[in-house]
Formats: sequence, C-alpha cells, structure tokens
Amino acid sequence: MDVNLGAPGTQLVTADGIIGRSGKPVRIYHIHIISGGTAGVVAFRNGTLVTDTIWLQETGTASTGATFDYSEGFLLPGGCFVDVDANVTSVAVTFHTEN
Repeated sequence: MDVNLGAPGTQLVTADGIIGRSGKPVRIYHIHIISGGTAGVVAFRNGTLVTDTIWLQETGTASTGATFDYSEGFLLPGGCFVDVDANVTSVAVTFHTEN
C-alpha cells in the first residue's frame, strides 16, 4: 500500500457534498449509482465547492443501478465535491483520501 494513502473508505451519498476530508486529495476507485425513473447524473468536482470544475461525470441507468470501476483510481488533487442531480437516489463511492 502506498504510504501517502489514508485508510480506504466507502461513503454513501444522497445529496451534494464532500467526499473524504475537505480539501485533501481524493482517489476514487468505484462508484455505484442508484437512479429513480430517469437516469441520474453524478459529477465529481476537483475542489470543495459546487462551482469547482467537473473532472469526472457518470450517468446511471433508469430505475436500476450502474457501476463504474477505475482500477488505478481517479485522482482529484484539490479534494472532491460530489454533485448529484434530482434523479439520483444514492451513490456509493469507494475512495482513499491522500495524506
């Protein structure tokens, strides 16, 4: 394990917010999106604000789950703010917060 990585975590998201520790680099490994009747969209922003730049965006599948894996992880060096639209029921995010 890389000594610069903190403990791995999984966070369940049902509304916009921070993944991991605010302002610390986050590496995302796995996303599972549960959508309602319309496919939900989840945006991961590099930073801690809803106005920060989107670095990763995924669209779920209507009325079911959709899984996305990133084997090496997707790094957001400025921290991670997740922005979920109204069609997202929940998102499970597996990640490391880097030290």
